[in-house]
Amino acid sequence: MKEARLWMLALALCAAGCATVPVPQPAPRSPEVGELRSALESATLRNLVVVPPVTADVDAAVSMPIPQHASVRSALAYFTTALKPDIQQSLARSAHYRKLIDRVLTDNKLPKALAYLPVIESAYSETMTSRAGARGMWQIMPETAREYGLRVDKWVDERADPDLSTRAAIAYLGDLYRDFHDWPLALAAYNAGAGRIHRALDETHTRTYWELLELSAIPKETRGYVPTFFAALIIATDPAAYGFRLTDAIDSDIKRIDVEGPLSLRTVARKAHVDEALLRDLNPVLRKGVLPRGVRVTLRVPPASAERIARVLRNNRGGERIVTGGM
Repeated sequence: MKEARLWMLALALCAAGCATVPVPQPAPRSPEVGELRSALESATLRNLVVVPPVTADVDAAVSMPIPQHASVRSALAYFTTALKPDIQQSLARSAHYRKLIDRVLTDNKLPKALAYLPVIESAYSETMTSRAGARGMWQIMPETAREYGLRVDKWVDERADPDLSTRAAIAYLGDLYRDFHDWPLALAAYNAGAGRIHRALDETHTRTYWELLELSAIPKETRGYVPTFFAALIIATDPAAYGFRLTDAIDSDIKRIDVEGPLSLRTVARKAHVDEALLRDLNPVLRKGVLPRGVRVTLRVPPASAERIARVLRNNRGGERIVTGGM
């Protein structure tokens, strides 16, 4: 049921970009509120009252221009009304992944704004699978995943690994930008495929995503996809103005252990006295909870059990090296 809801949300997000809805304006701050904040921050009261800061992603805000287009305004209106609870939940989930994503974006010298693409892709679900076969937080298709070094077969699907899939998706986005030299077109290509976007540009003799949208020269889903991304970015850059909360990014304490099959999560859980369901939840990369002989992956394990699990794996000729931090 959870994955079905996420898939319906993804469809709604794409439809939002094609809708026309009045756009709510950011609520003005009254003088009374400003005066109260000044008073609370005065030297007299500073040690008595703590004023929580308003969290906004300034780095994302300045990393990519936000187009002024009616479709973006319509998507923003939809996000702040009908889809507000779902968008808020997605923004809350983003806290667990933003530090990872930001590190990879920095390594690749790409805009921090892209950290919010999973808002409209999967609501940061590691296991969401679309009807077309895209999977994971970044909704990568199997062929693209293999092209960017991810293992996808009946036993292992590394699209469900947040670290590996993030690196693959961001490498792919970087290649698309180098192809199109334009972020709206690159994002459209991420959704529809580079070939389809090139053909649409050639057939219509246009140069921008927004012209393709106006001409309906690309699929309806793609016409909604790019505006909804920019709507999510607008909210992330000034969440309080639109009635949202963006919590600070969280450092993951999950440990990672390099392992080689054969391995069964059920056996590891029993011998290490760890809940099997927890191990399976942490490792959706193992489709059946089993790793075949000779195949290497990195297991994600609870920090409190990491040493115990590593000891079990060493005794079973499995992985031995614990990698701290990360996802």
